[in-house]
Amino acid sequence: MIHSIEKHDWKRFIVAALIGLLIFIAAQLIPLAGGEASSDVTFAKAIAKSEAEAAARSFSKQQFGLAAQSADVIHQTDSLASGYFSKEKKLGEYEKKYSSNFPTDAFQVHLKLEDGSNAFIYVHMTSSSIVGWHWKTGFAVNEQPLIAAAESFAVSKGFSKEQLTDRYVNDDGEVVFHPSGYKLADASLNLTVGVRQLNGDEWTVTRYKPVFEPPADYTAHVKKQQDIAGSISVVSLIYMYVFTLVLAIIYAVLYRRNTTFKRGIAISLIFTFFYIFNNLNLLDGVKAQLGEQATTRSSEIAMMFVTALMLLPIGVAVYFSLVAGDGMWRSWKKPLWSGFRERGYGDHVWRSVGLSYLFAIILLGIQSIIFLVLENAIGSWSSSDATQSPYNMSVLWIMPMLAWCAAISEEAIYRLFGVAIFKRWFRNTFIACLIPTVMWAIGHVGYPIFPFYTRVIELIIIGLIFCYIFLRYGFVTAVFTHAIFDSLLMSLSLVGVGGTVNVTAAIIYIILPVPIAWVIRAWHRNRHPRQPAALNK
Repeated sequence: MIHSIEKHDWKRFIVAALIGLLIFIAAQLIPLAGGEASSDVTFAKAIAKSEAEAAARSFSKQQFGLAAQSADVIHQTDSLASGYFSKEKKLGEYEKKYSSNFPTDAFQVHLKLEDGSNAFIYVHMTSSSIVGWHWKTGFAVNEQPLIAAAESFAVSKGFSKEQLTDRYVNDDGEVVFHPSGYKLADASLNLTVGVRQLNGDEWTVTRYKPVFEPPADYTAHVKKQQDIAGSISVVSLIYMYVFTLVLAIIYAVLYRRNTTFKRGIAISLIFTFFYIFNNLNLLDGVKAQLGEQATTRSSEIAMMFVTALMLLPIGVAVYFSLVAGDGMWRSWKKPLWSGFRERGYGDHVWRSVGLSYLFAIILLGIQSIIFLVLENAIGSWSSSDATQSPYNMSVLWIMPMLAWCAAISEEAIYRLFGVAIFKRWFRNTFIACLIPTVMWAIGHVGYPIFPFYTRVIELIIIGLIFCYIFLRYGFVTAVFTHAIFDSLLMSLSLVGVGGTVNVTAAIIYIILPVPIAWVIRAWHRNRHPRQPAALNK
């Protein structure tokens, strides 16, 4: 039974949404606007990738004397340093003192030079200045002239000889300096200078890499957290690829008399198309993980093919979850996913979208409170992530479509089918909600938020609220709430990057559920004009 929304419910949820909005603004938006948050959306005045490419090409001609035959620009980030400064509440101080010369984020421009060699040029994201490079060519220089040449170059970059006494030659034949006076909390600046011999006695600086290195115990701690998160993620993948896919097919067959295999075909195909497209849109993020490993067009095509192949089973799992979940709930006389032909369907969808906006804003406030509590209770902190960076998306303005992909797939797999299957097994609603919610939560531990269980705690709470929305107001309301909740957060990235197209797209995505619901209601009323407006009062 899908409950109607009473007048007192509307008033209660409106008040809660207003409170949630105020909390979200105070806890999230204001710190973000002030540059206090570790985020990929803080570069409001970032230069265009074309400008970064032009700066890199010009630098190559000047520094190496070679023109570039091709260029590929991605966003690269030093997640270790940004995470450490976030944890130590030093991001603001870092931005003021060091970000202009030693940024944690830069555009990495891969140049294929005319002599066949590869060069990686790092361009400042706001000033377009060159902040580092690595030209993979030349022969090693003997240690004594190497150190002298590297020191001379470092002095030309503003360092004094007195600051460069702490140094050594690494295994790659490059000089690593630890300049004195460049320290923030327990992180210190590492300056790597590579000098290579070209033809005859000619030599040049082929590498310049200044980075802040966090203390070893922090690096080890993050590595341990990532390893644990990776292992836990396997459990979530098994749940989705094996448990859900296999059981959803079985139960779809078992409950076929209570549903139809026509249900969910359209929505599953739409989901699969946009899900694959959005993941291919993140290809630059995958290349960012490879660092300075040059990729070819053929290898990129291979990555795209493998990505699409791996995502197809998820589309199949979504389809059978929709069929099986719908059949199970209807067999219990609790049709939580209303059908287009059912009485009052259009009005139900219209009311659901209004309620979903309120729920989404309430969830923003609850999420903000959870993060604040965890930050103070267990010292949670976040870092940057090039794989999810808006600057690593080929077509940025379609990014919020991921919100709809997540809403459809996760509500189908973890709520419509997930809650149903465990309710059938355990005959207990809370356990039936908790188990798939935990599986859903551990599927998000790969995000750069530490400790890894921060997101587990957050999403168990959020997930149980989604279960309540689903059980009380139905699958449609749960999907709309999830889509609006994620769309609001993702649209912030578009606004953060800026630009007319991105800001316009952000506004469209935020209001998109309204015209969708209006069209469905109008279409339903046109097809079923004599049916009453109420659904399951």
